[in-house]
Amino acid sequence: MSFGGMVAIQSLWAGPWMTRVGGATPLQAATGLFWLNLGMLLTFWGWGLLLPRMMARGISVDSLVARIQPFSFVVLAALVAAGPALGGWSFILLALYCMLTTPSAQVQPVVAMAFPQQLAGRALSAYNLVIFLGIFFVQWGIGLGADAFESLGWSAGDALRGAMGVFGGISAACWARFVWAGRR
Repeated sequence: MSFGGMVAIQSLWAGPWMTRVGGATPLQAATGLFWLNLGMLLTFWGWGLLLPRMMARGISVDSLVARIQPFSFVVLAALVAAGPALGGWSFILLALYCMLTTPSAQVQPVVAMAFPQQLAGRALSAYNLVIFLGIFFVQWGIGLGADAFESLGWSAGDALRGAMGVFGGISAACWARFVWAGRR
């Protein structure tokens, strides 16, 4: 939920957030998206450099998700709470949210390593299918939520804030279930 939702926000909802909630111009939103995606590129590069060393020291991906992921919920909550007060600077919290969600992306190689080599490809295909379905449903769900809030008389910006807040709550609940289950 968290990783798929982050991709949904990064790929579809970050731009509308910056314009509808933050009041950014299309050029400012495009510039914000550039910085957000550069931050993501550097974050994934950093994971590529650090994760093998961390795993060699016994730091599991599960523990990274359990310990780092909650910070993404805090940033998302701050983004939703601050809303238009951030103005054109909302891209900073959007980028930080996306970057702090990346520990859940590191689960993919763990899935491949959990299966025998001859089944790893099938496992990754199934994992990718679940992720892409999640991305679609979160993109769609945020849109439905925003439309529902607008139909209740909320402004477009507040409706998007409400929908993102609901997503944040669902994502945090999924993380709590992951941690509570305590198994890989």
